[in-house]
Amino acid sequence: MSAASPPTGSVTPLAMRASAVVGFLVFVEFASGFVQGFYIPVLSAIAEHTGVSDAKITWFGVVQTLGAAVSVPILAKLGDIFGHRRILRIAVLSVLTGTVLVAVTSNYELMLIGRLLIGPLAVWLPLEVALVHHRIKGEIARKSIGLLVSALTIGAVIGGITSGIAATVLPSITWVLLIPVAVVAVAVFAVYFGVPESVARSARGVDYIGFAGLALVMILTLWGLHQAQSSGFGSAASILPLLAGMITLPIWAAWELRVKNPAVDLRLMRSRQMWPIYLTTFLVGTVVFGSMTILPTFLASNPDKIGYGFALAPNVIALFTAGAALAGTVGAASFALLAKWIGMRRTLILATTGGAVGNFAMAFAHNQIWQIWVFVGITGYTIGILMAALPALIAETAPSDQTGIATGLYNSLKTLGGSSAGAVFGLVLAAYISAGNRSPDEQGYVLVWLLCAAAFGLCPLVLSFLRGQPDSPSTVSTSKNQRKAVI
Repeated sequence: MSAASPPTGSVTPLAMRASAVVGFLVFVEFASGFVQGFYIPVLSAIAEHTGVSDAKITWFGVVQTLGAAVSVPILAKLGDIFGHRRILRIAVLSVLTGTVLVAVTSNYELMLIGRLLIGPLAVWLPLEVALVHHRIKGEIARKSIGLLVSALTIGAVIGGITSGIAATVLPSITWVLLIPVAVVAVAVFAVYFGVPESVARSARGVDYIGFAGLALVMILTLWGLHQAQSSGFGSAASILPLLAGMITLPIWAAWELRVKNPAVDLRLMRSRQMWPIYLTTFLVGTVVFGSMTILPTFLASNPDKIGYGFALAPNVIALFTAGAALAGTVGAASFALLAKWIGMRRTLILATTGGAVGNFAMAFAHNQIWQIWVFVGITGYTIGILMAALPALIAETAPSDQTGIATGLYNSLKTLGGSSAGAVFGLVLAAYISAGNRSPDEQGYVLVWLLCAAAFGLCPLVLSFLRGQPDSPSTVSTSKNQRKAVI
């Protein structure tokens, strides 16, 4: 571990008010959420614009996921080595270039290159968390991370609403797709002129083989899971990449354990200070991302035809999505106060227990619209707490020169959990489709909610193994200088 002095002429940690820095980063994360939520409502219009089929347009999302899988660990680690602001600048420029390419071309292959360049969007939050923790500590750092996650959630909702409205009032899809370009351009300005550099540095050796091996494992695994969603786990298209990923993983791990400056410090990851947090992240990711399409399809189902659902229109379903996001925003913004009262580990246990109870109740009580709203409120709030508390705890626990890669792995595991659950949940629902029907039986949804409850329910057990986080109320301190910095 090394902590280099800031370069000559650079901004020292307390030279700029922390509130101003966090404010700039909050907008950057809002822009991240805006971009993530913007494209989904206009996918059909993009397919028509590029002349591709509904099946082929799925690559629009897959390419960005694969780009994120490769870029997040690499860029997060490079942030630890060369400076988190420096790498964040590269990441925002990559996303800006990608959004421009998506907006100005009607060639689908070029558009996919643009989506690949948008992949580093996923590393913004890990780098921002590292920048926050290199300036401020304790409760203020937790509140700041909560604000970042809240901004991400609000941005995703506003992005989705904006694209839906823009698609109806603007003359062409090109004009619609230029909107995220403008938002990201402002984020680029914020990063270049409003954010100072971090000062802690890890050893400068770059483990190129380790990065390549990790990227290969992630690509093979995510590709195999993507194929499983369409053709099942028994197909060669799914088995071969998943098997190759399983073979590559131990080879990569053996290399990481012997190299001097590994891409990922596996000894740190497997310590009792870290592995319970990472496993909890994976389990939470299965619920958050794996089940995101379950509720909308359930609400849209016609009870007169298939015996369940509410036959709601898309604009009404969007209200439930917005409600969950609003509850998540409140949860993310309030987790620091909750952790101050009862301690970080108890906060995580309380949130995951609440998520388990909400999904278990949903499995047996989903025939009244008020029951859906209760479910949306409980799960949205608990997920918001977890999405802010987990990266905050990782940043607090990891060595100061490994904050970037530690929080980057959080993002990667969350994505991997969501992809795994997405494939499994899709197969579960498909197994409950009767002959001659296009929709699954109600029991398919019940089983998915029970699986989500089980994933949440495992988390308190996993967190019981966590060391270094007392159950008493938080004792993290905030120095007098740090308190002044945010006034």
